[in-house]
Amino acid sequence: MKTRKKNTTEPKRMLLLVCATEAEALYFSQMRKDCRYVNLTVLQAPSQTKSLEALIDWTGRQRSKGRFDSAWALFGFDDVSATVDSVKEMEEYAEKKKVKMLYFNPSFELWFILHLGAPTAFVKDLAPLKEKLRSAIPGYELTPEYFLTKGLNLHIKLFPRHSAADLNARNYNSVAIASTGLKATTMPDFDENLTEICGLADMSHNQKVRR
Repeated sequence: MKTRKKNTTEPKRMLLLVCATEAEALYFSQMRKDCRYVNLTVLQAPSQTKSLEALIDWTGRQRSKGRFDSAWALFGFDDVSATVDSVKEMEEYAEKKKVKMLYFNPSFELWFILHLGAPTAFVKDLAPLKEKLRSAIPGYELTPEYFLTKGLNLHIKLFPRHSAADLNARNYNSVAIASTGLKATTMPDFDENLTEICGLADMSHNQKVRR
């Protein structure tokens, strides 16, 4: 009589990304869908999580509730009124809550700007670069309305530049550390964890969308 083989397939690891704003959550939900990251969960933090500490707390609770293997709290400094010093101060607290910080100084829009190139000096005010961004992406606005209408396919349009943006982020972080003592963004760290847990992006089903 044949013996039944045991199922030795290990369960997939799970990654949680909690975004400070709806616009950010919509963009990373696009990424999840476009790349077929089935074991990535993207959530928007409640409106009352206005401080960095509150965002980390809520992310930590969702991590425990969903038994996620890794959890990230995403924010632009302007989303939670963060400063370089306050982020540094919260590093130990975030580690205690088993939450990693995915941040952008001074704004999440830095990530889109890095798709166009890396600033050669530390930028405190993104306003001049935002004009360049709007020229490159007609109609762009960092609003939920944009990501639900004209920007519905923004992630897939930017995806061919993702590797360049990651490299630009790493180069710009060297500039930021020299100026402020802190990275401008931890997006490259998140990218590494994303690949480790979710694998490489599967874009094969998106060929007709990318124009």
